[in-house]
Amino acid sequence: MEFKHFLLTIDEDGIAVFTANHPEKLNAMDADSWREMIAFFTWADTAEEVKAIIVTGAGDKAFIAGADINSLAVKRPVDCLNDIGQDANRLIENCSKPVVCAVNGYAFGGGCEVAIACDFRIVAENALFALPETGLGILPGAGGTKRLSRLIGLGRAKDMILLGTQVDAQEAVRIGLASKCVPQDQLMDEARRVCKKLLKRGPVAIKVAKKVLNASFTCGDDVSSMLEYLALSALCGTEDKQEGVTSFLEKRKPSYKGF
Repeated sequence: MEFKHFLLTIDEDGIAVFTANHPEKLNAMDADSWREMIAFFTWADTAEEVKAIIVTGAGDKAFIAGADINSLAVKRPVDCLNDIGQDANRLIENCSKPVVCAVNGYAFGGGCEVAIACDFRIVAENALFALPETGLGILPGAGGTKRLSRLIGLGRAKDMILLGTQVDAQEAVRIGLASKCVPQDQLMDEARRVCKKLLKRGPVAIKVAKKVLNASFTCGDDVSSMLEYLALSALCGTEDKQEGVTSFLEKRKPSYKGF
């Protein structure tokens, strides 16, 4: 696939690196950028050559520094009813492949919302998260109010959204907004290391576990427990489960087939 606003590479391990590629604009997102993100994740969800995904930004200053203000200035009320940012982040969150976000600088506004839709966030030491929308008379509209409170708790989410409090890399790790902080020159290596660890595990188990984890936030205890039982039951019928158990007993590395 070719993109105007992103770069895409896929290595021999099936790790796709999807890079926001307007460093001169701090990789700010406009409507076309969101559409390209939707197109990529729609394709990647079923693409056999893609096993895991890294989302990052070009340059050394910003991951994605929010929305293109020029596009925001002309946004009408009706434009918000079918927000493409929400659609894009929903695809990221529900992608059947694991998604690692490599945050290499500012993750403001929509960039923060993209990051928290991913499964993992690895941050460079200069990473900075913020949701400054209330300072512009609006609020986060691409899933930020929902996902942030789940990650870091309602109180801290209110600090970031209502007060516009910025969170640096070390604080992000401390409060659970990110999983690891590394020097910037090690960021992509660390993101790939996480992907390679994921690729050693059962791909069907990863896919199903991700769906169950996401669904558990939107249903009660009884339903989430039933989903877990049903998912475990389904996985116990897969060849991957048999291979995982057999390889463990035989003290060898598993060779998963993905079914």
